[in-house]
Amino acid sequence: MRNKIFIAVALLLSCLTLQAQDRKISIPVNKDGDDESKSRLSGVLTDQKNNRVPFASIGLSHDGLFVLGVMSDEQGHFVLSYEFKDQIKYALKVSSVGYKPLLLKFVYPDTAVLKHIELIADQNTLNTVSITAARPLVERKTDRYIVNVEGSMLANGNTGLEVLQKSPGIWVSNDGSIKIKGNQSVMVMINDVVQRMSETDLAEYLRTLRSEDISKIEIISSPPSEFEAAGSGGIVHILLKKNRQDGIVGSVFTQYRQQVKRPAYNGGLSLNYKSKGLLLYANISAGKEESDYIANTEIIYPDQGHYASATNRYNDNSRLMYRLGATYDLSKNQFLSLQSMQTLNKLDQYFNTNITVFDDRQPLTGSARSEWFRKPQSSSSTINYALKLDSLGSGLKIIGDYTYSKKTELNNFVSVYSDAEKNSIYRNNTPNITNLYSLQADFTKILSNKWEFKSGLKFAAPERDNEVINENYISENWVRNSGLSNRFIYQEHLSMVYASLGKDIHKLSVKFGLRAEETRMEGNSVTGNEKFKRKYFSLFPSLFLRQHLNEAKGSSVFFNYARRLQRPSFGDLNPYRLKFDDYLTQLGNPNLLPEYTHKLELGTVFMKGFSADLYYEVTTDKIAQLGSPMADNSIEYQTRNFNNSNGYGISLNAPIKITSWWSTNNSLALYNLSYVINDFRIRQSSLYSRSQHSVIVRNAFNFDTAIDYRSPYVNANRHVAEQFTTDIGFSKRLYQKQVLLRLVVSDIFNTAREKDYTEYTDTRIDFYQKRPTRTVGLYFSYNFRSGKKFSEKRIELSNEEEKRRIEN
Repeated sequence: MRNKIFIAVALLLSCLTLQAQDRKISIPVNKDGDDESKSRLSGVLTDQKNNRVPFASIGLSHDGLFVLGVMSDEQGHFVLSYEFKDQIKYALKVSSVGYKPLLLKFVYPDTAVLKHIELIADQNTLNTVSITAARPLVERKTDRYIVNVEGSMLANGNTGLEVLQKSPGIWVSNDGSIKIKGNQSVMVMINDVVQRMSETDLAEYLRTLRSEDISKIEIISSPPSEFEAAGSGGIVHILLKKNRQDGIVGSVFTQYRQQVKRPAYNGGLSLNYKSKGLLLYANISAGKEESDYIANTEIIYPDQGHYASATNRYNDNSRLMYRLGATYDLSKNQFLSLQSMQTLNKLDQYFNTNITVFDDRQPLTGSARSEWFRKPQSSSSTINYALKLDSLGSGLKIIGDYTYSKKTELNNFVSVYSDAEKNSIYRNNTPNITNLYSLQADFTKILSNKWEFKSGLKFAAPERDNEVINENYISENWVRNSGLSNRFIYQEHLSMVYASLGKDIHKLSVKFGLRAEETRMEGNSVTGNEKFKRKYFSLFPSLFLRQHLNEAKGSSVFFNYARRLQRPSFGDLNPYRLKFDDYLTQLGNPNLLPEYTHKLELGTVFMKGFSADLYYEVTTDKIAQLGSPMADNSIEYQTRNFNNSNGYGISLNAPIKITSWWSTNNSLALYNLSYVINDFRIRQSSLYSRSQHSVIVRNAFNFDTAIDYRSPYVNANRHVAEQFTTDIGFSKRLYQKQVLLRLVVSDIFNTAREKDYTEYTDTRIDFYQKRPTRTVGLYFSYNFRSGKKFSEKRIELSNEEEKRRIEN
């Protein structure tokens, strides 16, 4: 039955595609490329000195009623697409910070007054400040909210990971995990490409991105059906800048950061070349970082025995990433893109630990030395074809991907105790290789009655080969420990299909969709000669409703529903037993099932961007890591399925412009989260808040600060302590804004630290770690450009969700 569903929908998609191409010939198109029912009016905004005015608000009205709103682009250009009627009077209102509002009236089709609009500077503007037209930091849409990075306090001198850390409503933990609405895990996309890698490796990759290359970030807590169902908490979508110039456009940058006693530095080069229908681009970045951590762990056992350790950790990490690509316009309505990207990282960590164990016998003391060497690398190649079928927005997109990932990993461990029988020398070698193939096709059709229909197919085939080799040092020889060694091969085949339908009915926007996904998986424990197979099929409905209350002010109410899933990562399914030290072991779990989440959201947007929303979600078979004490006083960590997890909360966002030169954005999330596994239950109410401020001082510098607070929260059976940080930054542009200098001081009060405790079966584990969070950094960049403006096509991949699960 399931196969029949896939075949039927595939046939339907094929028929619709052919029908759309047939109907495309009969659609009347005017000389501007739009259908006859709409006209396109374009113009440009300048000031009295003929400087372009970007990001100005432009509103079209008729008989005193607002009918259309647009914004000018970076070069002051704007386009109005509307069903204008002959001999009807219209009014156009233009407003921008630092300029007097302008009202223009015209009778269609006499639109010459719109071709070049000149704004007059507001003489009441304070002479001590420089006014720059800018979009608000946060914009709220029906199914998402948008953080406008470009032109904001986040735009300069930050890595991609730091931009996420400072974005309203997004929380990035110290281990690199990204969450929204307090504690909901997400899937990360970059320019429509899902990043399929582990949280740690994703954090490493985001550190190679520059904030200057990021245009905006979309936070989609309940994604519609055209997005993959993976990611129980939703999607964080990073959109890189697209506008470039004809000829050569490029930039060079370098950054130095002092992390207490250790340095961190990086640099890079970006080049784009455009000539007619051909775009070539290349990006390369490299960096090195050194840092020192301190950590303490205490364990209280049921018999009141006590374990305590103190660790000094030295990190020596280097990173390299490059990307090459080309886009060629085959015709006015279609293009072909090719892209290749590779990352090469080298991550070395050294641990020195002092250990004390108290029980009913004589206390045991000792020391341990551990070395952890990792070399993760990945390469991916993508081909992307896009066809525009008509001027209404109908189109066809086909994407093919291949990704290869490899990681070598070696952990050496030596421990010496007061009881010589406890001494140990061993090492773990854990290499893995991943191959991932995927192919997808997406079709969009704007129907004659203005319904928007979308449908698509996707197939993905990841394969993972893992190995754990544990060896003990005995009689001056390395001897393989077969009980702790394992080779595991995992294969998966994903088949996906979706369809959605949406329409604007007066002030009501309606969109509903259905997605079907089938997963076939096979695991083979070569060492243990054990195999398992699993197959599951799921439907994922979604519904989005938005009622506009006052279009001129952008106020509205909305309701969203979506069903999502989270598949286990490739590494978690491996039935391995990895011993990190004498008291800590991590286990795989081939019995893991995917988790499923139902989520409801209700919210409103009001008062110039102020917003509030409520959500409720219930998750079955929740995937989370559980720490369990063993009889030998060691702790075993294993990812398991909890019976269920429930969460609900409220989110608030308040952008406030205190003066013409001082703006602030404030966000607050209050939520409650609970976990249930067998007879174990845990529940916690938590608060997250962020206040960001930007001050622009003319002919001097820009100042910004961000203050973060998060109250205690829970994750599985782990209780995490509160967190408080304050960052400040100073920026200065020179040489016609081509050079940027930025000074950043992070965590100026040195309050950030990692502190948590775990309780399970009468055992308590306390953990504390302090990183060098109070740092001082200096950033320099130089941009060079020439030529005319053009739009860079997005390179899209079809294997995004599988990449996230690679865990390299």
